[in-house]
Amino acid sequence: MTSAVTSLFNKQSVFFFLKKRIMQLTVVLSVALLLALLPYKSSESSSQVPTLQASHELTLIFAGDIMQHMPQVEAAWNEDLGMYIYDSCFQYISPWLTGADLAIANLETTFDGKPYSGYPAFSSPDALATGMRNAGIDIAGTANNHSCDRGKTGIVRTIGVLDSIGLLHMGTYLNAETHSKSTPLIINTKGFRLAFLNYTYGTNGIPVPANTIVSLIEKEKMQAELKAAHDSVVDLTIVFIHWGEEYQRLPNAFQKDIANFLFTNGADIIIGSHPHVLQPMEWHQADSVSKEKLVVWSLGNFVSNQRKRYTDGGTLFSVSLQKEAGKTWIKDAGYQLTWVYNPIQKNKKQYYILPAARYENDTLLLDKQSQSDLKTFITDSRELLDANNFMVKEIK
Repeated sequence: MTSAVTSLFNKQSVFFFLKKRIMQLTVVLSVALLLALLPYKSSESSSQVPTLQASHELTLIFAGDIMQHMPQVEAAWNEDLGMYIYDSCFQYISPWLTGADLAIANLETTFDGKPYSGYPAFSSPDALATGMRNAGIDIAGTANNHSCDRGKTGIVRTIGVLDSIGLLHMGTYLNAETHSKSTPLIINTKGFRLAFLNYTYGTNGIPVPANTIVSLIEKEKMQAELKAAHDSVVDLTIVFIHWGEEYQRLPNAFQKDIANFLFTNGADIIIGSHPHVLQPMEWHQADSVSKEKLVVWSLGNFVSNQRKRYTDGGTLFSVSLQKEAGKTWIKDAGYQLTWVYNPIQKNKKQYYILPAARYENDTLLLDKQSQSDLKTFITDSRELLDANNFMVKEIK
């Protein structure tokens, strides 16, 4: 296990430790109380006293594409302090990120330093990583079609920036050795042991720089890494994947083929990104023939400068896991729509990620045009997901 994993979540490590100890103490006291209240039984019947098993719960939340077009970079510049600050971008959505045990997002830019640039070759201020961490994001997926936008230095420096603030990451690697040591990313928390893998369909035709690694959708390699996850004796394996066609609101044949391959080879949960619009979600519970499996075809945009219809928002997707007597399953799954509000303030656009349902009827924060745009996004999204989701409902 890498040092990044063993020092899991600087901001939460003490919190998780205390919660775990309190949980253990609660179980011990509960057993003692139960035994004290049980009527006396002879030694012949002592084997009938029930053995209590600790039950654990864990909440994961997934966010879509975090992009940085140049108007977003300009918005983050604080003239008074002379520095970039991104905390305001996440201020309305942060409570949902911090409320989960683990929050995962797709980082669709690099931290290659100046000169900063947007599409087609992204490089963003390091302060974005700090803003993500402050907002409650614990893991960044870095394998996407923009991983190689700024060449080798972009890959190397992005990893360095994330490591420097304790933000875990997966999908791009300094070399084959670090890839081997940290793939899959294993997370141990609250009694759960989870494996995370991250892949992308490609890198916009830019060759992966020599010696660096970008995890690509290649069946043979994915099969081997899924086996490595299984051999690590994990409770569940989660694949965070960059795939599909941009701006298409339904999964294509390639996505379906890859999803089937991943599930067949051991994946339990698949979370997709890249189309920049929402696509449906499916939760198939276990039966006598098939194991439980969950797929989100596309999370949509978490934050970007894209304002075309369907692209101005996305979803936070929440999964609650339960573990008891050594068995782990999905207890619940649901989504919350998010929308990017970008008013003109101080003579430039600003970007705020809003929990959409909470501001659906707002007349205080939003101007009339923004109210209309938000309602259009919500209506479009609900129509798509209500018609195509399976066993996944909106969390309002």
